[in-house]
Amino acid sequence: MTDAEWLELVKKGEDEGWKLVWERVVEPESRSQRSSGIMHRNSLDASDLMGMLYEEMIGGGKINLFRGEGSLAGWLRRYVRGYILNSNPNTHGEMSIEGAFADGEGNCAAMELPVEDKQLISKEVWINTHYCFHDLWMKDPERAYIHLLKTRFHFSSEETKNFLDISSTANVDQIFSRNVKFMRESWKKHENRDHRKNI
Repeated sequence: MTDAEWLELVKKGEDEGWKLVWERVVEPESRSQRSSGIMHRNSLDASDLMGMLYEEMIGGGKINLFRGEGSLAGWLRRYVRGYILNSNPNTHGEMSIEGAFADGEGNCAAMELPVEDKQLISKEVWINTHYCFHDLWMKDPERAYIHLLKTRFHFSSEETKNFLDISSTANVDQIFSRNVKFMRESWKKHENRDHRKNI
């Protein structure tokens, strides 16, 4: 699949496109040496990153900023690294400038000064993620286990198949793809609710 084909699937919110985002961008970055330690210290997991990336790319329309310079995976990965760096409430004033240009030169998005409370946003994303996972658990606990193993414990499809005694890795991938779609739909239901009273 070319980057152009992948981009179109991502823009349309297609499961196939976002499954590749998980496999090529979110999961590898969350396992990388430079990111895994920060994520562990700040109680951030790969599913949190997936939710933030989807919200910014689709909800915020940032996917339209991709100009085809460099790989789509590398471009998305820079956003994910930014979420990880900004997950620490003690680094509100710091920001990654990798791949960014002042005043939007180089056909890239201009750097923007932070104007939102990253700690509050991360907390709200964390809470929404758990509300969505609760919805999935109530619908089908086995599907929830698959989602948990692949996103929180970083099991491969083969490991998940063996652990839960599922018929094939293709079946695991299909269920996981449906889970991602379900979580996206559930997210829309919860994102406008005020859960802060429960924090």
